[in-house]
Amino acid sequence: MAELKKHLYVQKRDGSIESVHYDEIIARIKQLCYGLEKIDPAATAIHVIKKCLYTGITTSQLDDAAAEMAITMATIHPDYEKLAARIAISNLHKQTKEKFSDVMEDIYKNDGYWNIGLSDDIYEIIMKNKDQLNEAINYENDYILDYFGLKYLTQNFLVKYENQTIERPQHLFMKVSVGIHRDDINSAIETYKMLSQKLCMFSPVVMQLQPAARKLNVSVISHYSIAMIADSIDGIYDTLNRLSTFILPYSSTAVHVHKIRAAGTYIKGSNGKSSGLPLMLKQYDSMVRKTETLERPKSIKGVAIYCELWHADIMKVIDQIRKTTIADIKLKHSHLALWIPDEFMRRVQNDQMWSFMSPDHCPGLIEVHGEEFDKLYNEYELKSKSFVIRQIEARKLWSQIIQSQIETGLPLLLFKDACNAKSNESHLGTIQCAGRNGDTVQFTASDEVATCTTASISVDMFLTSENNFDFYKLKEVAKKITYDLNKIIENNNAILNEEEQLKFGLKQNQLAIGIGIQGLADLFIKMKYPFDNKEARDLNVKIHETIYYGALEASNELAAKNGPYKTYSNSPTSKGLLQFDLWNVKPSNLWDWNSLKTKIAQHGLRNSLVTVTSNTEIESSIFGNVNSIEPLDTNIKRRFISLGESKPKEIQVVNPYLLKDLHDLNLWNENIISELVNNKGSVQEIKGLPEDLKKLYRTKWEIDQKSLVVMAAERAPFIDQSQAFSLNMVKANEEIISEMHMSTWKMGLKTGVCQLRIKQTEEDLRD
Repeated sequence: MAELKKHLYVQKRDGSIESVHYDEIIARIKQLCYGLEKIDPAATAIHVIKKCLYTGITTSQLDDAAAEMAITMATIHPDYEKLAARIAISNLHKQTKEKFSDVMEDIYKNDGYWNIGLSDDIYEIIMKNKDQLNEAINYENDYILDYFGLKYLTQNFLVKYENQTIERPQHLFMKVSVGIHRDDINSAIETYKMLSQKLCMFSPVVMQLQPAARKLNVSVISHYSIAMIADSIDGIYDTLNRLSTFILPYSSTAVHVHKIRAAGTYIKGSNGKSSGLPLMLKQYDSMVRKTETLERPKSIKGVAIYCELWHADIMKVIDQIRKTTIADIKLKHSHLALWIPDEFMRRVQNDQMWSFMSPDHCPGLIEVHGEEFDKLYNEYELKSKSFVIRQIEARKLWSQIIQSQIETGLPLLLFKDACNAKSNESHLGTIQCAGRNGDTVQFTASDEVATCTTASISVDMFLTSENNFDFYKLKEVAKKITYDLNKIIENNNAILNEEEQLKFGLKQNQLAIGIGIQGLADLFIKMKYPFDNKEARDLNVKIHETIYYGALEASNELAAKNGPYKTYSNSPTSKGLLQFDLWNVKPSNLWDWNSLKTKIAQHGLRNSLVTVTSNTEIESSIFGNVNSIEPLDTNIKRRFISLGESKPKEIQVVNPYLLKDLHDLNLWNENIISELVNNKGSVQEIKGLPEDLKKLYRTKWEIDQKSLVVMAAERAPFIDQSQAFSLNMVKANEEIISEMHMSTWKMGLKTGVCQLRIKQTEEDLRD
């Protein structure tokens, strides 16, 4: 050791060179091991010295290497993951300025490639109130984040200058909070505390753009739903132009296209024939490829294309997303979504024919739903050839849809009549578009783009010290988020003037927002509830009932102050019908719904829609939670770390909840990790594990999907938009998938499925 010391030196953060002091390394590791009883600080430090230390390493690099070394040891005990996070966070703290105002000044003045900066007004507000804001920040809350959550924030959200991170998570949370509330500093601090304590997370567009929105002159909107402007050349290209405007790095986009006449139909203006949807969609798809940025996350990449199932081009459009489609017409950046009317589902059940039509020959079908659609559709069928282009057995079309899903997971399926019958915007007209993942379901028109900004509540953070769920706290957080999302809407209205809003179709008539959840699986595991047992199902319903109640209560309070949204009159809510009334479901006695209904009757609501279940892949990655409402994905994950090498090294990360439980039962050993790897993250075939543990740690591939459909239906009466609901099936055939889709339809779900994930082959099962 003494010989090594002569040759080894480190470069400190101030640039000075210093000989290695091993006692300092050991002391630093020991300092960060407080409360981690299963770690030997001295042994860990020696391990770091032997594996990570080399001549000329910087102290920051040494910390990075030590954190990565600790995370590779997380399979020994979950305490090592905590140590890895602490080392990484401590390192970040050492290389960044502490004061929030100082960091914001650097961000404002150093407006580089990795820094979209701050709007002038937000910077001025921060500087004006810097003492109060600096005092409010709690940097210890950075240590609540896990290692990979911090890494995700560092890579995607924290500001960098000259490739060096200059911002801490708490700086980001406060910056976003001030961006939302501006001069209302007390409200900004309240929002900061929610983010800081991992109670909630806004959608990525808010976290990325809100503090710089006025500078960039962009609205902070999570999702855009766009209507086809007209069935004409101008209409097609005006829609394309509008669509390209809203393909933004952290916003999702959808457009409905069934207004376009079918291929082969007559065009009076040119005395020619229409090329229909396939070629037009290929143009749209190419535009998406050219417009989309590398920063756009996978969960919101591409554009959702919504189309009615009676459109004569629909079979060709479904073929465009199949794996076997030739490249010239294949849609590589579009996610097909189908509006499924009840009439079609009945015809599948009864083995009847289905008729394809063109919207120019059969006007009105787009604008109606339910019994009106059934009547008009049947009338056109009776008029035969001039209206019906061709027919097919409904089951054959159904089979083609399912085969496409088996291959690609798409198309999305949304039930048109359920979406319209159970929408608080149904009085505005038939809803023709929804979200990128079938979640936001809103009214659109040729001159009105539907917009929605979302947030998710981390429900696993609402357990008391006695392991009881705190519904009152959840309601209060839902109320606060409702106020916050409305502030974001107000900010958007101030960014674009009325002329610009009309140009883009951003009318803000409905003021829809979307509050969802993340970490439902984490909550159930913490409470020792198997995902689909009775206690979990009951809690699932009460959580969504509470969020709906809190959001409506806040929206009502805002309406009393600022007036209801513009189109509130004649809405179902204005007639005393809330979402659960549209489902014919009676809520529990948890909240005083009668009193709230009385207040709504008096003042109305500020927002037409308030709750949604969206994909929270990005937000959940930050907080270390399981995505949205989904069950556990796996009990062992592959992660990549650098370990100071040019080529990242793959490591296995075990579910920390499982790891802790096995340690507590003295069941964890070296053989189990090998079995977990061999069983692709499943514990079901591992001998010697208690049955209750196996039931608790089932993955989404091992839970009966019918129970997930039931849980979706049980919470649906409190979700006034819809749910990004996925199904996960192993070696499923067409018959089983068809039966599952039929169940979602019969239970009245709005979104049947946003993605069908299937493991069909042994190779799939190994992934």
